[in-house]
Amino acid sequence: MKVSVKLYFPFRRELPEGPIELELPEGTDVGAAVAELVERYPLLRDKLYDAQGRLKRLVSALVNGTSIQFLQGLSTRLADGDELTLLPPVGGG
Repeated sequence: MKVSVKLYFPFRRELPEGPIELELPEGTDVGAAVAELVERYPLLRDKLYDAQGRLKRLVSALVNGTSIQFLQGLSTRLADGDELTLLPPVGGG
């Protein structure tokens, strides 16, 4: 199955231009998709994962526009044609 990935600054600046598509086995979850993305683009490892190898707490992941915290977290299953979005921590005041 194909899943498109959207990354936003600062995640995007070290990557080649153009869309990112991952070819993944059926039933792959968000956690495995992020791991595949980091395997393909190792520069993302420190931006996405903490020292224990877990997705950083302040990184937001969305599947088709819905935060995974409202789904099944990193265990959320992806389907062909889904869009995975990874957003950096944001602050405001």
